[in-house]
Amino acid sequence: MKKLIYILLTLLLVVSSEGCKKDFLEEQPRDNTYAENLLVDYTGFKTMVVALQGMMRHEYRRVDAFGGFGSLPLVQQSMWSCGVDNSWSNNSHSSFKFMYYPKNIDQTDAEPFKATFEWLYRMVTTSNMIITRAESPSVNWAGGSKDEIVATARFFRAWAYRHLTLSFGAVPLATEEINGVNYRKDWDRNSVAEIRAVMEQDLKFAAEKLPLRASSNTSVSGALARHYLGELYLAMDKPQQAKDAMQPLVEGSAYRLMTTRFGTNASKPGCAFIDVFRSPFFSQGNQEVLYAFVNTEPEIESHGTSAIYIRSTYKNYYSNDVVIRSANLKAPEYVNGTVTLPQMFWLVNGGKGAGRCVPSLGAIRLYNYKNQGTVDDRASDYSMVWKIYEKNASGNIVEFLSNGKTPIDTTLTSTMTDDNRTTIQNYKWPTTRKWEYTQTIASRGDADESYNDVSYLRLADTYLLYAEALFKLSDVGNAISWINKVRNRSNAVSITAGDLTAGGMDFILDERSRELLSEEERRHTLMRVSQEKGGDERAVDNFFKRRMRKYNEIAGRNARGMNDYETPVLFPLPQDFMDSNTGRKLKQNPGYH
Repeated sequence: MKKLIYILLTLLLVVSSEGCKKDFLEEQPRDNTYAENLLVDYTGFKTMVVALQGMMRHEYRRVDAFGGFGSLPLVQQSMWSCGVDNSWSNNSHSSFKFMYYPKNIDQTDAEPFKATFEWLYRMVTTSNMIITRAESPSVNWAGGSKDEIVATARFFRAWAYRHLTLSFGAVPLATEEINGVNYRKDWDRNSVAEIRAVMEQDLKFAAEKLPLRASSNTSVSGALARHYLGELYLAMDKPQQAKDAMQPLVEGSAYRLMTTRFGTNASKPGCAFIDVFRSPFFSQGNQEVLYAFVNTEPEIESHGTSAIYIRSTYKNYYSNDVVIRSANLKAPEYVNGTVTLPQMFWLVNGGKGAGRCVPSLGAIRLYNYKNQGTVDDRASDYSMVWKIYEKNASGNIVEFLSNGKTPIDTTLTSTMTDDNRTTIQNYKWPTTRKWEYTQTIASRGDADESYNDVSYLRLADTYLLYAEALFKLSDVGNAISWINKVRNRSNAVSITAGDLTAGGMDFILDERSRELLSEEERRHTLMRVSQEKGGDERAVDNFFKRRMRKYNEIAGRNARGMNDYETPVLFPLPQDFMDSNTGRKLKQNPGYH
C-alpha cells in the first residue's frame, strides 16, 4: 500500500510539473484525465491529499528538488530564514547573494524565486482541484469524510498563499480549478487584503472541521489551522481574533511543552529542548510538535525523493576548515581505509554540514540576555556546535582541541567585513544542532542529504504568537507568562512586565529568535510586523531593516543596502511568469527594474 501511494504521488508530481512548467497557473488536460480517474471516491481524494503533504515537505528539501532549475544546493526553507537579522549566507552561490548582500536582490530571473513561485502555485492548483471536484454528487465518500478532505485542501491553499503573500506581496488569487475552459493568460495581482480574506475563511473552515489533535502529528489538524489563523489575524491587525483563534490550542490539554527528558535519546546526555527535535512524534511521547515530516521509506531511500537538506544547509562545513579537518587522523576506521577522512569526521560530528547559512553574531548574543548564555539550554553544547569531536587511536570519541582550545570561534575577521568580497565561508563559526542526523551507513557519512524525522511546527511557536496577541491587547501580565513558559523550559530566567514593556515588540522578536532559530521563516515574521498598520517593508527604520543593521554583522552592513530605502525586501515576481502573462502587463514589485 505504501509503495502504491508513493507511485501515485510521484506520478502526480511529475504530471503537475509538466503541466505548470511554463504557465504557473495552468493545468493541462492530461491532468484532468488523471484526476477524473482518481477523484471518484474517498481513497482517491486521500491520495491527492498525500500528494499535497509531499509538496509541503518540499520546504525542507532542496530548492531545485522538482527539477528544471539548475543546481541550488540549499533547503527551500532558507529562502525565508537566511539573510535576515539572525542568519547570513556562508556561501558564494550567485543565487544566494541576497542572503549576504541584500542590495543584490535584483535578479528577477533568479532560479530560487522561480522555483519558489512555481512550487507554491502547484500547491494552489492541486488544492483547488480537490476542493472543486469534492463537490461532485457522484463521489463515493464511503470510508471517510468529505469535510476532512476539503478542510485539508483548504488548509494547504491558505498555507501556500501565506508563503506567496509574505514573499511576493500581491499575487494572482485562484480559487477554482483551472481547465481548458477557463484557462487564462491575463492574470492580475490581487491585493494582499483580498487574498487574506480567502485565507481566513479557509483556515476557519479547517479549524472547525479538523480535530484539534489528529491521531498522528504527521497529519494536518485543527491545531495547525488555529496556529496559522492566529498569525494571520496578527498580520491583519486583529489581535483579539488572534487570541480567540489560538486560545483553544494553547490553553487546552491536547498539547504541552516538553519540560522533562523523553524519547529515543532520553538516556543520553542532552536536554528536553533538544529531545523535541530528536523524537518529534506523538508515538515517541512528544506532546509539543504540532506537525512533523516522517522519514522516507527505506525501500525508496536511494531515489532521494524524500531526502531532507535542512541539516546540510544549517550545519557549518567544519571539515573544510584547514585546522578542523585535521581531526580524526588517528581514528582506526580512517587509518585502515574503511572510510575517508570527511566521512569519518561527519560520522563523529552529527552528520555533514555544507555551511549554506549560519547564525548571525547578533543572534548568538541574544542568548546572553540577562547573562543567560551559559544557562540557556538553547545555546548549550546540546543545541549549538561549540565543540568539535574526533575518534582517537583507541576508538574513543573525545573533544578535538587546537593549541589546547576549541577551534570554534566567533571573532569577526577582515574577510567577513570586506564589502567587496563575494563570499564569507567561515567554517569555524558555531551553528545549530537541531537538525543533526548521522548516516547509518559509514560510507555515506559525508552525504549532503539526510533522512531524519523533522519537527516542522511546535507549540512553543504558538505560545509566542499568543503572547504577541496579548501584548498588543495591552495584557502584559498574561503575555509574559506565556513567554516565561518557553524560557523556563530551557532554564532561562523569567522576564518581568518591565522587561516586556521596555523591549516591546523587539523583545518578542528577540525571544522568537532564541527559541526558533533556523525553524521560523524569519523573513515572513519580519515582513509581517514591518507591514502592520500599513507599514512599508522597505522603510529603513522598520523592524526588518533596523534589526538587520543591529544584529546581522554581514548582511546588515550599511554598504549592503540595509540603510537604503531602495533596497527591496519583497521577492520579485519571476520574469518567466511576467512574460507568460501575455493578456495583461503586470507591474513588478518596487525596487526592481
